Amino acid sequence: MSTINYKIVLLGNTGVGKTSIFKKLDTGEFHEKNIATIGIEKKTIDVNVEVEKNGKKEKKSFSISLFDTAGQEKFRAITLSYYKGSNGILLLYDITSKQSFENVSTWVDSIKDSVDSEESKYAVILIGNKLDLVNEGKKDREVSEEEAKKACKKFDLIWGGEQSTKDIDFDELKQLFGEYITEVYYKVGEKKEGKQKAQKIGDYKKKKKSCFGLEKHPISKRLSAKR
Repeated sequence: MSTINYKIVLLGNTGVGKTSIFKKLDTGEFHEKNIATIGIEKKTIDVNVEVEKNGKKEKKSFSISLFDTAGQEKFRAITLSYYKGSNGILLLYDITSKQSFENVSTWVDSIKDSVDSEESKYAVILIGNKLDLVNEGKKDREVSEEEAKKACKKFDLIWGGEQSTKDIDFDELKQLFGEYITEVYYKVGEKKEGKQKAQKIGDYKKKKKSCFGLEKHPISKRLSAKR
């Protein structure tokens, strides 16, 4: 079975939980506090999933180049250069932060400016994070699922559901990540990602300067107990 290579980028405001997902997918551990990402970090994650193709189920092996990006505005020039060549983008917001959700439109514009072209195929999955803060009564919900689903229709995104990176265990997170990759596959096919290395802020040098509905290709399982 040949391996499909994808480039997947985590995007969203600072503090929405991108680095928590990035690290937990790698180590299986959740850290309450993470130092804000400076520039770009990269990890390679192998995922095996079952997809449906031409009415038949097939097993596919993926090697994912996963990029964690800085959410701060001052690092935007760096992160913009990494959108290009992306096969999938996981766009996160914090369900207890209205501002992080309102900025989804800004992120979508950035993606279109940097990735969109007639030749490009990519999937953007919208994910509501930090469900545990609401469940534990630590913070009030500021964004409803209905609002998020409306945003998906408005901006042509895939609704990836709500989750708690803290509560979900490692195996479930890997399964959920595999479901996201499955959705990317249905949109992109077996197109390979472009090679790109991670960069820190000090290494960066300035250079010259779609989505489909879940009804068509539904995610196979919902981890509702953890999400």
